[in-house]
Amino acid sequence: MKATYFKDGIEWQIVTTLESWVQGSEVLGEIKVKNHGTQNTLLTNPGLGLTYTDIKKVQAREVMKPSVVEALPTTALEAGQEITSQFSLKLPENCPVTDKKSSFYLSFGQNSTESHLQLNILPLELFTKVVSLFDTFFRFKVKEIKGIKTGVEYKLMPPTSRDMANVEHLLLELRLNEDVLNMIFKFSVKKLDMSGITTKMSKENVKETLSLNPKEYSLGRGMINQDQLLKSIESILGKIKANVF
Repeated sequence: MKATYFKDGIEWQIVTTLESWVQGSEVLGEIKVKNHGTQNTLLTNPGLGLTYTDIKKVQAREVMKPSVVEALPTTALEAGQEITSQFSLKLPENCPVTDKKSSFYLSFGQNSTESHLQLNILPLELFTKVVSLFDTFFRFKVKEIKGIKTGVEYKLMPPTSRDMANVEHLLLELRLNEDVLNMIFKFSVKKLDMSGITTKMSKENVKETLSLNPKEYSLGRGMINQDQLLKSIESILGKIKANVF
């Protein structure tokens, strides 16, 4: 990916080695600065930063406030001179993924904030494989993937089967903490409310959690422990069926 920015005869260009990244990976690339003017120019406080923010704020040209900054040395650029620096910025292990509302950005220029490049952050491969089990074996369909501060959240729609008829949707939050896979299930369910004079349907949120160690979710070398994962997921779905219907 590449982004270019011009100001006062100075060209700033940032180039990354990849087009997308997974949570917790490193963003690698180089930043080039060239003086197109006829006079020497002093770059003060140049650099680049990593920022997670609302996409609308970027479109409105609000000032970036990087959470991670990699400063470049203050440099006097002669007329026509170009300098190049390599960079490496580490994404947090459970960083939010890119969605339609928010994203990580590389900001760069003077004070590390003058221009920006949107980054496409994807869920870990492990998360993608786990969620695929819901589709293949339980017929839950992914409707939306959302970036949240503690990981990634999938909105799953239940099958049209009788035993899931009262489940409106499932919000599944996935995160890794010191190699422990945490799965937070948030079901939106409909129940018969018979507390009043008339019987009516009411909505209720039901939360369940799973914490699995590496042996329970992985067979090594990128392979998931499918049998154990299916048993664990079925145990949660079984509780919902027993308590709701």
